Amino acid sequence: MRSRHVAIGSALLLAGCHGSMAPPASEQTYLAAKHNWEFRERFPRADRLFNGFDYGHAALYESLITHDRDFARVDGPIFDFVTTQVLRHPPDVPLEEAAIGPEYAKLIPEVVAMFEWAHMLHRQLYDVWAAYDMNADARDSAVTRLVRYYRSRPDLAFSARPKSMHLMEGQPYSLAFRRGAPKYNGLLWSYHWFQMAIYDALIEGKTERVLQHNVDSLVNRFFAMIADPPYSMPAEMPMSVMASPVFAERYPDAAIIFDNLHSLHDVVSDILASPLVPKRDKRAAILRAAAAYRDDTTAVISMDEWRMMDHMSTRPPRGARP
Repeated sequence: MRSRHVAIGSALLLAGCHGSMAPPASEQTYLAAKHNWEFRERFPRADRLFNGFDYGHAALYESLITHDRDFARVDGPIFDFVTTQVLRHPPDVPLEEAAIGPEYAKLIPEVVAMFEWAHMLHRQLYDVWAAYDMNADARDSAVTRLVRYYRSRPDLAFSARPKSMHLMEGQPYSLAFRRGAPKYNGLLWSYHWFQMAIYDALIEGKTERVLQHNVDSLVNRFFAMIADPPYSMPAEMPMSVMASPVFAERYPDAAIIFDNLHSLHDVVSDILASPLVPKRDKRAAILRAAAAYRDDTTAVISMDEWRMMDHMSTRPPRGARP
């Protein structure tokens, strides 16, 4: 099966008049390993959901760029299509985001590449924990290699240092999207919860039967979370220490990378949705935010503060209206 490349070269060719661009990054693909694609083979229903999540992000950003803060459209027909069609019948393979969101890919191809590179790390780590015939030491070694491989691309890799929530929630543009489109914002947080919770489901699945039960239960819980929006959805952005505490304790570098990934997703939504950032300045604002989430110095907090985020977050609802 062909792996998904992180190729921003083609996206850069589409960049047009959006300003000077960095040279095209070389393609990146999966680190070769015998466990690659194990998660897709064993848990196709869950794997296909990730393809639907990618569609949902790209479709949102495209709408915010091309329809200028039309929140009724986002929380209406786009939300309905994604939740009743795309997620119920997700694609069998990862999609090319430039095909879903061409204006999004033209505006910020560097950030598209960052997202794809981090999503690839997600998928490779799922494979490690879905693989047969690997003991705990072998899995830990494989995770270490994959995180090292991921961080070998500083132009794409999110920092493994935890960042203050002020970076996401304390900017002039912050909260614009969640206030304008609470249903779709909750949908994105439901994605992020599922992407992290799946790790603990895999780690704690000591037998084949328990493993399958854990993954199936998470898929069912995800659909319960999006069944009564926004009431059934997370009330706060799920942090890894809350959604996957076992994984976060065992692999803090990877967990922090994913927290920073999910935070930047929120920041991009807010910048695109905010009237305080003129259209001509949105690309520059997003690139500044992306650089802050890649570096190891901006808004960094201690590991103890990061671990305490578990106590500061609201846990995901169980799918019932209060």
